[in-house]
Amino acid sequence: MAVPLPCTTLGRTGLAVTRFGIGGAYCPSVDGYRRALDCGVTYVDTARAYRDGADEEILGRALAGRREQLVLATKTVQRTADGARSDLEASLRALRTDWIDIYQLHHLNTAEERQQALGPGGALETAVRAREQGLVRYLGVTGHDWLQVQQAVATGLFDTVLCWYNCAMREPETTVFPAALSQSTGVVIMSAARSDRLFTPPDAPDPEQFYRYVLSHPAVNVVLMGVRDVPVFVDIAAALAERSSLTPVEMAQLEAYGAALRSTGQLD
Repeated sequence: MAVPLPCTTLGRTGLAVTRFGIGGAYCPSVDGYRRALDCGVTYVDTARAYRDGADEEILGRALAGRREQLVLATKTVQRTADGARSDLEASLRALRTDWIDIYQLHHLNTAEERQQALGPGGALETAVRAREQGLVRYLGVTGHDWLQVQQAVATGLFDTVLCWYNCAMREPETTVFPAALSQSTGVVIMSAARSDRLFTPPDAPDPEQFYRYVLSHPAVNVVLMGVRDVPVFVDIAAALAERSSLTPVEMAQLEAYGAALRSTGQLD
């Protein structure tokens, strides 16, 4: 019998989730998503923009019979209230669900995007209204620019934040994470292996070490992995079920490896 995945409470949402989650965009099949879910994962993240909506369609089919047991997150890249409402309705249809657990404003990577989305007539208005209507439960923000994401989190408007973090890209430790801790914002991490590029050198550590590294940071609740390769996903889930953190020596080794690889430009 498989060892259960480690679980946690996702910040101020109070939601109980597995610390290893599914990241959308990469799995082309219903069966692939179902096999990933069979690992015991309870946190699933996708977006309306992933593969022009196809990812939500496939995932929606994979969630049949499991929806009640999962925390489901999706995103909109729309900056206006009307655009976000259109996205939300499309997401609900594609995912075959009556509600989204975490609805995220996606890619707030510039001050202009953030101001538009959070300002009058912006996407946040739709998200807040949808929460009042019971269509979404909690609000999240995502982005690739850590300083911009930090500023969004610092507003206190968001229950969760999703950003890049790995042993080579440690900027969130001094930007996003302190802001999230001050707001009790749940922290979800993507790009733990930098789109698998941290796996590729011949001297690379075992793949699961990169996920253990992320989960070793006390600010982090959940780390996502895209289902590019189902057997690899299953192997990492099993490894994290056995052990989800690193020793200080292991962390130092990962950080040295990540810094050296980043200095070559291979992770840009």
